[in-house]
Amino acid sequence: MANYNFKVDLKGIIRLLSDNLYSSDKVFLRELLQNAADAIDARKKADKAYTEGKITVTYQRTKDGAQLTFADNGIGLTKEEIHSFLSVIGQSSKRDSTVRNSFIGQFGIGLLSCFLVTNEIKVVTRSVTEEQCYQWVGKSDGSYVITEPKKSMEPGTQVLLKLTGVKDEFFTEREIMDNLAEYGFLLRIPIFFEGEDQQKVVNDNFIPWRQQLSMADSIMEFGEQIFDEPFFDVITLTGDGIRGYAYVSTRQTNVSTSVHHKIFLKSMYVTEDGRDLLPQWAFFTRCIVDMDDLTPTASREGFTRDNKLMKAKNQIEKCIFDYFLSLSQYDVRKLKQLTQIHNVAIKSLAMENEQIYKLFFPFLTFPTNQGTLTGFQIVNASKKVPVSFCVELDDFRRLCPLLEGTRSLLVNGGYIYDAGLLQKLPKFYKNVKIEAFDYSSYEHILEEAPEAFVQELALFQGWAQEGLNAFGCSVSFKSFSPNSLQALYVPGEDTFFADAMGESSFSGFFEGFDFGEDEEEGGGNRLYLNSNNSFVKSLGQVQEPKLAQTMIQVIYIQALLTGHYTLGGKEMELMNKCLQRLMEYALYGK
Repeated sequence: MANYNFKVDLKGIIRLLSDNLYSSDKVFLRELLQNAADAIDARKKADKAYTEGKITVTYQRTKDGAQLTFADNGIGLTKEEIHSFLSVIGQSSKRDSTVRNSFIGQFGIGLLSCFLVTNEIKVVTRSVTEEQCYQWVGKSDGSYVITEPKKSMEPGTQVLLKLTGVKDEFFTEREIMDNLAEYGFLLRIPIFFEGEDQQKVVNDNFIPWRQQLSMADSIMEFGEQIFDEPFFDVITLTGDGIRGYAYVSTRQTNVSTSVHHKIFLKSMYVTEDGRDLLPQWAFFTRCIVDMDDLTPTASREGFTRDNKLMKAKNQIEKCIFDYFLSLSQYDVRKLKQLTQIHNVAIKSLAMENEQIYKLFFPFLTFPTNQGTLTGFQIVNASKKVPVSFCVELDDFRRLCPLLEGTRSLLVNGGYIYDAGLLQKLPKFYKNVKIEAFDYSSYEHILEEAPEAFVQELALFQGWAQEGLNAFGCSVSFKSFSPNSLQALYVPGEDTFFADAMGESSFSGFFEGFDFGEDEEEGGGNRLYLNSNNSFVKSLGQVQEPKLAQTMIQVIYIQALLTGHYTLGGKEMELMNKCLQRLMEYALYGK
């Protein structure tokens, strides 16, 4: 049986890198930067006396484009290592597994990224272990040559690239310098950029956590310069191999807000996406954090979801949580301000964490029929007046007018998280009584109409009931505020079930089941006529059954619209017919 070796289509691999692995062509700058940094670290490990590592990036215009050179004074490569590491795809240039695990650069795959912007890569290198230097030239067609230049050079490696055409137009001197500054922001190794317009060290940055003592103002200024926005406060992030800060935004945010962070691995920039590393509820922060012990993905634009990532995420979450606890003990004023800015964000956190609930609930705000109140005010009010909350926003809108002039407190729980937080209230405040408002609760806030009024309109009520029987709605009289409100529609508890029964997808399923008969005419839905309303009082003068039925149907439709209920096809048809009948009465008197 014959054995055969795979053949590699290098151009196909390059297309794969471009289309699927890397999000942008500019990653070649990071790969070259990483390889240079790794080479310098390797030399430091091999030679304890070596301390002057540096990376020099040179940009020169040529007649047909530009030449970019990456140079480092790291450990360099021998001829055998060139064959093994530069010419074998995926082979790491790190000498052994112990050393490899301490780096994130993988020379074999990283160098290929240069083919995203050029058709030829030239590498000139000299190992610290020998005097001879070597030149390796690789092309995108998969061929390469190795020569031995006669010139001498210091130990290290130079990578030369030619940028032409579209790549030259995009990778300008300014673009290259900005990307180097982003990727190498935290690198301790100086990155010298030598261009035609500028010569500078691009990563000569003040990093507060590397100082023995950094003032709070300096740390805040550090974040505001990085993210170009003011912040409310800053949280120090620490843990096993974790250094950084979480800056609390002054802007109201929510979970869907796109937040950009600065996340580094071993001082090399990796990603702005913090979804896998930061707790979801911390979307009101922007973080700069450097990690030591995470596993990068193949593209090195993210992290592998493993136990290391979970551990780091838990440690960062604890840092932010401990910050809240500290505020509750030492700076309640700042805690209150923070809650006002990020009310929704903190509500989402309180739903998941009992300690945060107890800590923040007094400062959270809720809309009520008596204005916006804090949790503290709601707890105090519950000791003096009945307190209830609506789960639906429309219910709150319907009920607020009915409570005018009463001492009852109604909280709007229709916004995200609010109903859940209010339901938890008795668990943490034993003496607080708060109930969810349901349809049966209307009976407690609507007063009985005067008996004389009911008797006077008894004939009208009978005709009106006939007019609404087809719509599963009963008619009765109550007294309620405001007096300008003619009627109030209250759906029965079985309305939702009845709607489900009517859906075609369920119609066959429920056939043959006996659910019993409605005890009350109208199927539980109610239309309450307001005995305090002047127009309702005049309905007793109506002497024609058909006119009474038309009028009650108009009032019924109006009550649905006032209560923000959706009109179905049956109700829309009724509204049109009622308008036509009223016009006929006006024109013909019948």
